[in-house]
Amino acid sequence: MAAQLLLQHVKTPSGVCADILVDAGRIVRIAPDLPPSLADTRLDAEGHMAAPGFVNAHIHPAQTFVGGPWVDYDYADTVPGRAKAEAEYLAKHGRMNSLRNCYVQFREAIRRGTTHVRGHIDVGVFGLAELEDAARAREAFRDVLDIEYVAMPSNGILNMKTDPEQTIAAALRAGASSIGGADPCDRDRDPVRSVELTLRLAAEHGAKVDLHLHEFGSMGLFSLDLLFKKIREYDLRDRVTISHAWCLANLPDTRYQPIAEAFQELGIGIITHAPGHVPFPSLKQARRWQVRYGVGTDNMRNLWGPYGMNDMRERVMLLAYLSDFRRREDLELAYDAGTYGSASVLGLPDYGLSEGCWADMVVFPVENRACALLEGPMPRFVIKRGVLVARDGELTDAVPPCPE
Repeated sequence: MAAQLLLQHVKTPSGVCADILVDAGRIVRIAPDLPPSLADTRLDAEGHMAAPGFVNAHIHPAQTFVGGPWVDYDYADTVPGRAKAEAEYLAKHGRMNSLRNCYVQFREAIRRGTTHVRGHIDVGVFGLAELEDAARAREAFRDVLDIEYVAMPSNGILNMKTDPEQTIAAALRAGASSIGGADPCDRDRDPVRSVELTLRLAAEHGAKVDLHLHEFGSMGLFSLDLLFKKIREYDLRDRVTISHAWCLANLPDTRYQPIAEAFQELGIGIITHAPGHVPFPSLKQARRWQVRYGVGTDNMRNLWGPYGMNDMRERVMLLAYLSDFRRREDLELAYDAGTYGSASVLGLPDYGLSEGCWADMVVFPVENRACALLEGPMPRFVIKRGVLVARDGELTDAVPPCPE
């Protein structure tokens, strides 16, 4: 019986030219000049670079203005100001069409080379309404994109309009696998209670945690110290992610080392979206101290900012640019943060471009990862579990259309 797919004439990230044979959604063989008769479906990469699909480790899929008319929105200059403006907009206009928004965002992610996303869904304003829509979208995309959700009280777990314990428990039953939150000091104003509640709920429900931490300097480091203590107390090792982690930016190694050692001990990972307006954690420093470090695109033209199209290639380029990376090895370090780095933070099994891994791949019409990062091409092919889901920037019929 013939295999599922033969991807011919690829250049692997190591520079080796080979064919990739896929069956039952997995890579079963990588070797040069495999017989075409091995598979019913064949795609010719024409010597272009193949790599694992991007892992977009931080998006907000239920909220976007993309796909609708332009909205003149007065963006605030600070995180608390944006949170306040968001609350005022939603109070005036009601919640967005979160089902349509998820479709729009997932389709953009796929055509730009992403094969796995972690989405933060707000449960603090409208209860489970957005999460229920997001769960419907995930079911529709189940064969073309891996999707996991964080139940996120966007204004802080202590500021939810509903009972946090009941709402978070219901959100985990409704399809979220992680508990989110934001800024125990700056947003919740009671960091001890905020961290205690979040991590206790994670322990009680067997959930993971992915916390937005926009706090700078000593405030953010204080929140991290509280998290370290509660992770140990509730034995949540390998289950906590810190998104943004601005407090880790520009730390000297003498100050960074004990924090990194706690991250290693507790299995904590960092996710950045490489913001342009504030310093963010150094990729090289994280790599030097063996701290897991991934990338997400964060917002897609929404109530928090006008930028973003769920383009992970663009995002790792921004990471490299803002880090002043110039050498090929540094550019490819940034690229890999959006693939293997994000996969490591999220704990994805069988991820990569080797035999036995899931056949989640992207082919760019370039020579190597540095060229893909710098030259900005759309993927030639995007492959999910051995199925072609996008070609030359156009989605295939395997991807669900947006609802009317």
